[in-house]
Amino acid sequence: MKQMLFVFFLIGFASVASAQQQKPITVSINTPTVQCDMCKRKIEDFLKYEEGVTKVVVYPKQKKTTVTYLTDRTNLENIKTAIANTGYDAEEVKAEKDAYNKLPACCKKPSGK
Repeated sequence: MKQMLFVFFLIGFASVASAQQQKPITVSINTPTVQCDMCKRKIEDFLKYEEGVTKVVVYPKQKKTTVTYLTDRTNLENIKTAIANTGYDAEEVKAEKDAYNKLPACCKKPSGK
């Protein structure tokens, strides 16, 4: 009898615990200043340390960054700010000036833009 009660308790606890876990969502962010594979690596490496981010893929040719994240740990604005802190524009959030100045020449905007 005690074992049956214990099993029911575990099943109930597991269902409550799984109901509280948020599903990740995926968004596409315009990153118009991404130029090359070095830009891709910098953004992907930086965002993998952002809390709640589970996956990042940068597409330099399309100038897009796809991010999958957990909504209970971060939000879209935090992710855009993290990209800007890396030195790249993220839609309406402009690159942080000091970070941009530290980028290699190949990662900077072509002159005239």
